Amino acid sequence: MRTKSFKIFKQTSSHEKASLLTLLLTIVVTCNTLAQNNTKINDSIDTTQYVSDKNSLIPLPVVYYTPESGLFFGASALYNFYLDRKKPTSPSQIQLAAGYTTKNQLLIFSPFQFYWKQNQYRLLGELGFYNYAYPFYGLGNNSDPEVYSNYRAIFPRVRAFLLKGITQNLFAGGRIWFENYDIIEWDEQGAFQQSEFSGATGNRTSGIGPGLIYDTRDQVYYPRKGHYLESYLEINGKFTGSTHNYTAISIDYAHYKSLSETTVLAGNLYTLMNFGDVPFNRLAQLGGNKKMRGYFQGYYQDKKLLLAQAEIRQHLFWRIGMVAFASFGEVAEEVNDFRFYNIRGAYGAGIRFLFEKSKHINVRLDYGVGKNSSGFYISFNEAF
Repeated sequence: MRTKSFKIFKQTSSHEKASLLTLLLTIVVTCNTLAQNNTKINDSIDTTQYVSDKNSLIPLPVVYYTPESGLFFGASALYNFYLDRKKPTSPSQIQLAAGYTTKNQLLIFSPFQFYWKQNQYRLLGELGFYNYAYPFYGLGNNSDPEVYSNYRAIFPRVRAFLLKGITQNLFAGGRIWFENYDIIEWDEQGAFQQSEFSGATGNRTSGIGPGLIYDTRDQVYYPRKGHYLESYLEINGKFTGSTHNYTAISIDYAHYKSLSETTVLAGNLYTLMNFGDVPFNRLAQLGGNKKMRGYFQGYYQDKKLLLAQAEIRQHLFWRIGMVAFASFGEVAEEVNDFRFYNIRGAYGAGIRFLFEKSKHINVRLDYGVGKNSSGFYISFNEAF
């Protein structure tokens, strides 16, 4: 049996962790105050012009096991509220989650979606801090579950997408991304050497660029019909604060069609194209709980990616539903390297529990299966 040794580079201070946690909690408290002020008029508002739904707080303990993390235990809270109650408006949402694993991995993250001024403004993004260990399976479409190297990284992450309505369904704005990636351990006995990959001794990505959203969905968190297109151009360079010079172009499109009162067909097309000197941790990745369930995120990765996935969503009874899904994807270094025979697939099924009726917010439990790979996923909201 191969023994594993790790090289230690540096540690991140506890002050950085505490500062980020304080920021996350401040956001939650601020949103709670704003939302409470908005709900004081619920008893007297005109429901034909204003939303009268109450705010909701959904706590959820989270426990799961994966080979790369060991036993994970933590908690998540999802808060739904309104920054603006005049119709048309969508409920804003912020999630605060934290957890720890038996392999000494720490996760603190807070994805958010804010809507105001009758949906003319929207702010989407995530704040997070991670001390996590990852298996690295190399590049391309021929990953082998027995051929990998383990590494551990500590990094804060900030992602934000601010947009303003141009027409009723078209929104334009800007996007920022920041991630300071410190590699603190690398398996020197593994299949891949640290020196072989750009950014593998640590890197900082700080990208900016324009973004666009086209949205005709009838609901934000459980669409039954409509289209959703999200696209952005991200520029990373010395002038933006990055250690690497590269550009990323992303197009993420989803279509929803109601087949009956209880059945929805959802489809998703996604591409990410990177150009330039891309750090290995920012390569286009297949896998995870949203893009090709059944594979560990990054099991297949390279500069460029194409993905298609579809899902049937069926309400069964009471608050219980189920889904069946399938996905196909491929990665490549260059556009002309994509080949039909390199397409990889995954499939699976899941159970849904309707936690919040008025906004149709589900807790989802999915099981995905890929080639020599599988995984359980538990989360709020749908995969796409």
